Amino acid sequence: MKLTITFCFIILISLPAFSAVTPWLELKIENGHISIPITISGVETKAILDTGSQINALNRAFRNKHELSFGAGQNYKLRGVHGEETVNSFNQVPVNLFGAEMKLDGLADISLGHHTTGLLLGAGFLEQFVMQIDYPNKRIRFVTHGTLKMSKLQNIDFQLQKGSAMPIVKIGLGENKSAWVLFDTGSNGGLLLNKAMADSMGWHDTLATEQTASVGVTSHVAVMNNYRIPEVQFGPYLLEHVLVSVPADDSRIMLPEQHKELGTNIRGKKIQGILGYDVLQHFLITIDYKNGYAHIGLPEES
Repeated sequence: MKLTITFCFIILISLPAFSAVTPWLELKIENGHISIPITISGVETKAILDTGSQINALNRAFRNKHELSFGAGQNYKLRGVHGEETVNSFNQVPVNLFGAEMKLDGLADISLGHHTTGLLLGAGFLEQFVMQIDYPNKRIRFVTHGTLKMSKLQNIDFQLQKGSAMPIVKIGLGENKSAWVLFDTGSNGGLLLNKAMADSMGWHDTLATEQTASVGVTSHVAVMNNYRIPEVQFGPYLLEHVLVSVPADDSRIMLPEQHKELGTNIRGKKIQGILGYDVLQHFLITIDYKNGYAHIGLPEES
């Protein structure tokens, strides 16, 4: 994928070295997922950071491998990209994260692939900080709320969807078309868009298509059509030849509904897809998950 800067208003955020900002911490990117080292009940493992998840979750394969048991929590109706299922959760799970000891409640019991991954950290964790992810240099740091004036630094159409509070971003698709998509560090693809958007762009008739199978966290399988589209406008950057996946005729993706605020006629943005790693990998991204602000830029060399 080729990246073009369409105008040069780029802010390279430089943060003072004091207690409100952690040092840069190493992260790993595996199959497009961001992971950080943690321990659970004294067992070394890793956690995936997922801005597209409203819950924190424990990997069923990790728990079974190490024969771990925890106190029972409430049940969740888990909505994945390809379907829904009801899962159990666990309370008082001992976790060590960057040297800090804590006990986490409400960890949903889900499948996160291989047992070497122990945990998924979503909104409940991420909203506690402003988070900077430097994808090219594979590092991360956390900033105390109020240290940065994110409302002034924001350089992209980013907000929390009304009702669901999920982070969404507006992208341009050429031909004066745009779409609001879920901003998802847990997605290892490029862009996942609904079929209605693909049909309106005419991609199936004009672009080469490759079909693949996709499996979500609920283990449902969907058939996807994959395209390389000419361009995507992402904030101040123009990306070319971006990978886009679209459900085939007999498949569907589950996206957050268009919420309406109680007692008003104001509706949240209609979400038409998911933006993931294949786009995010080029950038230094600063996210204020709690207040709904984001900045994207090109990082300095580490």
